[in-house]
This record gives sequence, structure tokens and C-alpha cells, in this order.
Amino acid sequence: MMRHCRFLSFLLTLCLILSMLAAFAGCADKEPAETDPAATTEATAATTEAPPVENAFYSVARAQQYVKQIGRTQLSSGNLFADWTASGIEFEYKGYGDLGVSVEKTGDSTVWLVAEVDGTEQSIAVKDTGVQIYRIASDLADGVHHVLIRRSTMATYKANGAATGIPLQFKGIQMTGRFLQKPADNKYKVAFIGDSITCGAGIETTGGDTSNHNGLSNYAVDLCTREHFDYDICSVTAIGVYASASQHDYKTNTMTKFYPYYNYYRSTDITYNPTRKADLVIVNLNTNDHNNTSSKDGADTDKAAYQAALKTFLSEIRAAHGQNVKIVWVVGMMIDPNAKVNQWLNEVFTELGGESAGLYRITVNTDVSGLYDHPTLASHLAVSQALSAFIRQKNLLNLSAN
Repeated sequence: MMRHCRFLSFLLTLCLILSMLAAFAGCADKEPAETDPAATTEATAATTEAPPVENAFYSVARAQQYVKQIGRTQLSSGNLFADWTASGIEFEYKGYGDLGVSVEKTGDSTVWLVAEVDGTEQSIAVKDTGVQIYRIASDLADGVHHVLIRRSTMATYKANGAATGIPLQFKGIQMTGRFLQKPADNKYKVAFIGDSITCGAGIETTGGDTSNHNGLSNYAVDLCTREHFDYDICSVTAIGVYASASQHDYKTNTMTKFYPYYNYYRSTDITYNPTRKADLVIVNLNTNDHNNTSSKDGADTDKAAYQAALKTFLSEIRAAHGQNVKIVWVVGMMIDPNAKVNQWLNEVFTELGGESAGLYRITVNTDVSGLYDHPTLASHLAVSQALSAFIRQKNLLNLSAN
């Protein structure tokens, strides 16, 4: 009798274990929720036979592990701030049908986005404030699609005689399909800091629209596209290191005031502390310092104040990207390379150790023959090529020889 009870007890225990294993196997094979990108991997997205949810909406917060941030962006409160020139998002997905992007803009000025889907571009005018969904592709065939959406418009504009920002944020993506793996980072990241030149002012846009600065055709984007760099662009029209254009109400809004924040016009509570530091920083400033100081007349009245501001600015750059990051200053794109303010710059670089301290300057040709007396597209492309050669000549990054 005792042996019989023990045998029954053994059988019951064995059945219980087998039942638990079967239940576990059933859970492991269960398909994840189709509208939850966080539960979808590249493998299931590419091989699952279950149909995706039609026109599902994925917030940026839920999709962030699949979406690459482009340029100077900031994730906050579930949204992706894209306030700066050439900032945006990039992702790949397997799906079909229509594709939309949800954005929210503040301010009256239009923000232009350029959406590239499988190599085909279209421009999108974000005119209305508040949250809007814009269709960027229709009737896509079932397959893998590559999507790149970037901002062409600069970060600020002039309204009622004063400067203000044009904040824009990505809210989410509407599509029929599943995200694939996030596009990989490039080997190097380069940060650019500049004024209207780096905003793309003066470069004619498609169709001759002179109201929209072409921030996707500037020297910075061309350099990074050609050399396969990731980038971070902080450019504000009419700004200087020490003195900015008074007609834009920028006289006290200098780059030393802007740079410590992600976007001074959005909030002074969000400091600029990039997760991925730049491997190289390229600065293209001094045009507005020249135009708004005594240096324009060859005098030295503002020399001490400019040089003090320059030292502060250099320390801000290295606080953001590391004390040893190399800095290249582009000289001469809109003003004479020998202008007094550029001489003041040279003195500071020499005092701080010059190239042995990671401080470089490259002289380029001056060009004011474009729109708004700015450099032409050809000039931007020439500067891009010159920077490629300079980076290799000085071995600033480990690049292959051309």
C-alpha cells in the first residue's frame, strides 16, 4: 500500500512538471503584440507571417530603439526635439501602404522638412502650429523601406523686430509594418557651430524659393554625407562669438550664451550634454563679430572683450565634447581672412598652444556672390572638399586616403 501511494505521488509530480514545461513553451512561441515596436525584433519583423496592423501609430518614445536621431536632437517627455538645421530621424521598416510622420511646431514661421523614402525626396511645409500628421509616402509596395526625414529650415527667425526660435518636435510614426534594426552610427561624429552660412542662407532651394534657407546643402552636410560622418549642427543666423547683428535683436544673444543649452529659445532648463561626444568640432564664426565691432574699421576697441568671449566659448565646446577634442576654425568664407577679428582669433589660438593644443584654422576663399550676399552652393561644396583634405593632411581623424 505504501509503495502504491509513493508511485502515485511520483506520477502526479511528473505530470505537474511536464504541464509547466508545456505552458512555458507555449508562451515562448506566442507572437508579440503587433502594435508594440518594443516587442518586435528584426527577425520577427522580417519573417512573421501574421499581417501587421493597418496604419498603426508608434510614438517616438516607444520606437526610440529603432529610430536613429540625426543631428542636434534631444529626447524629452516622450518626444524628439528637432529644432536645429539638418536635424531629424532615420529608420527602416518592413511594410506597405501609406507612411506618415506626426510633428508639432511652435511659432508662426514655416518649417520645411525633406523626407527621403527609398531614395525619393519630397519637401513638406509645416505651417500650422500644434500636432499634425503629414503623409510622406503613399501606396508603398510590401518590402523593406528606408526613411530619412530632416529639417532644412534654420532654428530661428525674426518676428516683429526680434529674434525667436521655431521649435519642432517629432511625436510619432504612422505606418503598416514592423520596424527593423536601427540604422548604425557612423565611425565618427563631427559637431559644427556657425551662423547663417552654416544655416544654408544664400543657397537657392528647389524651385528658386528664396524664403527657405537650404540647410541640407551646406558645406557641413555635404562633408558628412560624403565622408560618412554623423553630425551635430548648432547654427544661428546673425550670431557671433562676442557681437551679433543688432538689427536682428541679437546684440546680446551671442554663441557663448546659446551653446551651453540644447536650445536657448526652447528652454534654459535643458542643458546641452550630448550622450555621444563629437570626435571633431568645426566652427565657422566671426563674420558677425567683424560686422559689429571696431574690427571692421581696423580698431582694437573690442579686442579684449572679444578674446575673453572666445576663450569662454572654447571652454564651452570642450565642456560639451571633452577637454581634448580638436577644434577647426573656418576662416574667410564671408570676410577677409586677414580681417582684424581674425587676427584676434589667431592671437588667442597661439596663446593657448595652437595646433599642439588641438586648435586649428583653415583659410578658404571668400564668396559673397550668392543670395543675401552669402556664399553660393559651389562655394559650400568647395569648402567641404577643402575640409576633407585638411582633416587628412592634419590627421585629425583616421580617414582613408582619397
